[in-house]
Amino acid sequence: MISYEKLAKKPRVFKSITGLSIEEFEQLYQRFAPVWVEHEHQRLKRPHRKRAIGGGRKYALKLKDQLVMVTCWLRLYLNTEAMGFFFGVDKSTVSRNCRRLLKVLRALGDETLGWPDPPKRGQGKNVEQALREYPDLLAIVDTTEQRVQRPGDDERQRRHYSGKKKAHTRKTAIVVNERGRIRDVSHSTPGSKHDLKHVVESQVIDEAPEDVTIIGDAGFDGLQNYYPERNVGTPHKARRNHPLTPDQKLANREFSSVRIVVENTLSHMKHFKVLAHQFRHTVELHDDAFRAVVGIINHRIDRRLLLAAAAQA
Repeated sequence: MISYEKLAKKPRVFKSITGLSIEEFEQLYQRFAPVWVEHEHQRLKRPHRKRAIGGGRKYALKLKDQLVMVTCWLRLYLNTEAMGFFFGVDKSTVSRNCRRLLKVLRALGDETLGWPDPPKRGQGKNVEQALREYPDLLAIVDTTEQRVQRPGDDERQRRHYSGKKKAHTRKTAIVVNERGRIRDVSHSTPGSKHDLKHVVESQVIDEAPEDVTIIGDAGFDGLQNYYPERNVGTPHKARRNHPLTPDQKLANREFSSVRIVVENTLSHMKHFKVLAHQFRHTVELHDDAFRAVVGIINHRIDRRLLLAAAAQA
């Protein structure tokens, strides 16, 4: 049976199963535990609950083991029957516990989102300090699609069919800064919606500071028409009878070298197979899982940037 105590003795196995190093897991647990207590208190004191707080069956697994279980589910995306076998509990227990823990992990992920306030006049920051503490010069937007099971309802399956992916998908947009740090995430929508329409309707760009430049790939051609007051950049796009010039091709290559950070961030997120394999669960659970992974990746990026800054000091 898998448990935290057993896995902690084998760090490489621990990271293979959970996607986290032991140090990252301990830091996650320190943030997770107090929020979990608060969420449990809110759940147990709901008005129509018949038992008093403290009544009812206790959890079969310790809280750390439950957190190992849900991170294992995010990393490997096994079915609940297999997860139950590995952790020595029933598959219904796996489903129930994972759903509750994902709500907390989503809350932790949401806390990592948002744009920092820029330095204000009179704060005494020089240019070097301002760039270090407020590095967000770019907002790089991109969308990702994940395959889902074909909906049984005819209308829903048509809305979820993505012509680009030739499959039924859910689409989510993310916005990162020039260092790949995730600043905003949209709610997922059916895959038939165009990338540009999805981003505009989700309003993720509206949250970015006005002085931050917005860039996206060729799929966002026309984005500047929705934000005429913003500085928006997209690659040059070839038109009929108007191929790209050598200078435009060179500019596109330079543009791609800047925009690649969002692809790298999405790649790191998809190391967690819950976001890479065909999603088998509800839309609500998909958004919970997506934002839970966002929190993990953002803290990893923050730690990397902190170490890089310390090495330069």
